[in-house]
Amino acid sequence: MTHPVLEVLARRAASGSNDDGARLALVVEGGGMRGAVSGGMGLALHEAGLTHCFDAAYGSSAGGLGAAWLLSGQVEAGLKTYFDPSIINRVIRPGRALGRGPIVDMEHMIGTIYERVAPGFFELVLASPVELHPLATDVETGDAVDLHRRIRDVPSLVATLRATARLPMLAGPPVDVDGRRYLDAGLSAAIPFRAAMTDGATHILLLRSRRTGDRTAPPGRGGRLAVARMLRRLGPEVAAAYLSRAEREGIDEDELDRHAADQSLKPSMLSVQTPVGAPTVSRLERDPAKLAPALDAGRTAAVDALAGIVRRGVPGSSNPSKRRS
Repeated sequence: MTHPVLEVLARRAASGSNDDGARLALVVEGGGMRGAVSGGMGLALHEAGLTHCFDAAYGSSAGGLGAAWLLSGQVEAGLKTYFDPSIINRVIRPGRALGRGPIVDMEHMIGTIYERVAPGFFELVLASPVELHPLATDVETGDAVDLHRRIRDVPSLVATLRATARLPMLAGPPVDVDGRRYLDAGLSAAIPFRAAMTDGATHILLLRSRRTGDRTAPPGRGGRLAVARMLRRLGPEVAAAYLSRAEREGIDEDELDRHAADQSLKPSMLSVQTPVGAPTVSRLERDPAKLAPALDAGRTAAVDALAGIVRRGVPGSSNPSKRRS
């Protein structure tokens, strides 16, 4: 039986119209450099010309950035940022932990690199007919907040993208958006499908950066105490969000498992994940030789999951990692 999400996607792809009474949402999971996995999945959608079939795209952290690249129509340019050593070694520098700036410099990535690799990137995102919903964590409440309504122009778009990917302690202080302080969405909603449900999505396609069966583990006692202590300097609620993250993500995974087992559940949800044992990477991976297989695995998983809609080809045939210098 064809999955209900695939039925809507195929119908819209064939008709060229989204006027069917459904609300089809794309949800992209975060995970730092694991965004290469969901980025490969987004590449498959882009290659098949399916971006316009969605009504909205929701993303957390790297997933929010990946969703923006998909809506811009410049997916291949965006994925090149994973494989250019001059970019990635400038953005991720573990040595900066000694006090010479953020370990992960997303200010430079979003504020400088994006326009360099894709001139007009932000205007292209704003011009997309598909709504962009980047999520972030409100420092004062610890809650996940959908920043879609905060996007009005290029400066506000830049601010929301910085907010969704502002890793606590690693990427600098919270980002101010309209007088509220925000941190990385991974603290509160790494898989932001509940925001899509709140907005009335009837069908949801999820691009997962974690492999099938992988789940977030609670932090070890040492890390738990150290990180929570640092986050409490920002506010007790955001520290509590960090401490309860694994439990909340476990609840989300259970919900997705139920939808995977029973297609009659509403809203209809279909998760695209790489299989057990597929290549994956850490949040701060910088080695292109490890990132490329992870991206290829994501693209292959999407082609397999969307069989009949996404054109089959040689996995990685248009993968930007294959053409890096």
